[in-house]
Amino acid sequence: MTHDSEQAGRAPETSGDTVGVVFVGCGYAADFYGATMPNYPHVEVRGAFDVVRERAATFVGEYGGRVFDDFDEVLDDPDLAVVVNLTPVSQHYRVTRAALLAGKHVYSEKPLASTLPEATELVELARERGLLLSSAPSTVFSRSARTLLRAVGDGRIGRPRLVHASLDMGALAFMPYTQWRSRRGVPWPYRDEVANGCVMEHAGYQLSWLVAMLGPVVRMAAHTSLQLGGEWPEQGELAPDVCLGFLEFAGGAVCRLSIGWVAPADLSLTVIGDRGVLSVGDVWQASAPVMLRRHVRTSGKTNAYLAEPERLPFVAPPARYRYADTHDLTVGAGVADMASALLKGEQPFLSADFCLHVLDVSLRLSEGRGVMEDVPLAVPSDRMPAVFPVLTGAAAT
Repeated sequence: MTHDSEQAGRAPETSGDTVGVVFVGCGYAADFYGATMPNYPHVEVRGAFDVVRERAATFVGEYGGRVFDDFDEVLDDPDLAVVVNLTPVSQHYRVTRAALLAGKHVYSEKPLASTLPEATELVELARERGLLLSSAPSTVFSRSARTLLRAVGDGRIGRPRLVHASLDMGALAFMPYTQWRSRRGVPWPYRDEVANGCVMEHAGYQLSWLVAMLGPVVRMAAHTSLQLGGEWPEQGELAPDVCLGFLEFAGGAVCRLSIGWVAPADLSLTVIGDRGVLSVGDVWQASAPVMLRRHVRTSGKTNAYLAEPERLPFVAPPARYRYADTHDLTVGAGVADMASALLKGEQPFLSADFCLHVLDVSLRLSEGRGVMEDVPLAVPSDRMPAVFPVLTGAAAT
């Protein structure tokens, strides 16, 4: 059953009500948030803290609020309801736990924590204390995602049967990643990103759409591989750069998922139903077109059975404030939805349990728990070049 996102990014019912938020961690990703927060008048940015004070200063200079001198000052401020945790992944658990213990609601950058036990502890702690806990990614709130989910929920393609999902961003090792800077000039943290790996950094962008659309994952297999490790001579720890997964959802639909930093860029999502096909070319673009191809009757000797693609009208207006970058992400919408839920006494769309499930699946993908078999070859080693000349002969050298 589709998890309807029509309320995603909803504004509070009571006009004039605002929720005070503080940003903890003002690195590269903070600009994506800061630039989009003016879209949500019920969210008041009251300031920021970073262990590098200059980063907090440039953040508040650009997006408002004041600089907090230390983390304890953040935790002690009664006017701050929500802590937006944008610290490095290794710090997510520690910072979120401290904020929850101080009575703050927390919205965290992905992932919720580095391990499932840590994340589970945070979810239970939030529940015990009556606090809201959520995490990125929030691209499920984009115009494209909401339009796609509405179309699936309305039965435009019948029952979803198969999904092809990709989050291949291209061969990262060959890109000028050391030159990437945010609006405030903060370098892209490539060392952390590569150490965390393509799955933990990117799986959620597709998984949040898939789980919202098809329900929880109930069966899965995955395999990971490191293919371009030799292209990172200065990098110590390396995570797999390719992941191929197979997911089965509670409603019966299955998905082929590809994530990586090796293949050419492909961030597409295709949903195949028994009455048609829906597709989005780039899930990182908030207003990527949603295309529908309906089943049509044909005759004669032909393989055709789908009509020409038609573009569906968006079910939501465009955001006024965006972060101009290579991708248009709706990162602020997750914070805004938590603030709205807080004002209404509800759970956010990206609830703690929802985020915990996405993290669980992401971790399973990253560990490649699928069964992998050795394939014995009956060919003696001295005959290998003759039998497999392309792989073992000149092409291999």
